[in-house]
Amino acid sequence: MTRLWPEGVLIDVVEDGGGKPDHLIWQGRNHTVSLITRRWRVRSDWWRDPVWRDYFKIITKSGLLLIIFHDLNSDKWFLQRLFD
Repeated sequence: MTRLWPEGVLIDVVEDGGGKPDHLIWQGRNHTVSLITRRWRVRSDWWRDPVWRDYFKIITKSGLLLIIFHDLNSDKWFLQRLFD
């Protein structure tokens, strides 16, 4: 069962030198990124409530398949989707 958090769940992320996630902490557990399968940027609603995010579809070394995003306006990271 896929779990979705439309607004995202706040997570801690340690980035590599290029701004990509190296590992993340979710629910008190450390998850090392094994593979980034996709990366994309969303920038919309600049005239109202701007959204500016970098999204990453990742696989962790523990086998989780996740979509996380970096909110570039707030400089915070969020978990948005967990695939089963």
